[in-house]
Amino acid sequence: MSDKTQFMTLPFTDPMKNLAAEEELFLRRRESFILLWRNEPCVIIGRNQDPLAETTPLCRASVPVVRRCTGGGAVYHDLHNVNFSFIQNGSFDIPTAVQPILDFLQTLHLPAEFSGRNDILLYGKKISGCAQRQSGGRTLTHGTLLFRRDAEKMQAYLSPPAEKLLRHGVASVRSRTGELAPYLPQFRETEDFMAALALFLQGKIIDSAGENGYHIK
Repeated sequence: MSDKTQFMTLPFTDPMKNLAAEEELFLRRRESFILLWRNEPCVIIGRNQDPLAETTPLCRASVPVVRRCTGGGAVYHDLHNVNFSFIQNGSFDIPTAVQPILDFLQTLHLPAEFSGRNDILLYGKKISGCAQRQSGGRTLTHGTLLFRRDAEKMQAYLSPPAEKLLRHGVASVRSRTGELAPYLPQFRETEDFMAALALFLQGKIIDSAGENGYHIK
């Protein structure tokens, strides 16, 4: 059976609508999808996380705290975060699923690399975190791309796990996060960067057959 991947830029900036749409396409449909989306300021927590442990009182009083269907840590989102989702039939590890993101960054002459279980690094700093869920013979892999970061909000809203603080210290945890904008002066706004990524991903999609979801050129 032919399986053509569908590309969508979600029209919402409400995190609950975006995550609901993503989960609906993952659990209720059989097609493959590539999604791009952005959220208004919020904190997204992992499937099994305790919001009281992962966020500060200021966070909970200021922005929505929304649970996603995958594991992983808490992340701050705003409109300078570009989020991507790959929904595929079959089983894929995270590095394989997000390879198109690395391909795109490399076309921009950025030496991005996958590191550890779920991070993309640029010059040693984290510009993307990814998470994954498998269910019903399908794989959802999603992540973020930090075009611009709001370090003050990240610090004010998130409570890093104690073991991470013990390993790295507060200053180190903060400094480990990077951003793309300083290296991409050709993109004045996050929307410009997102449009270029959308064009690249649409160009990667080709028809595929069998149970392997999508293939890329």
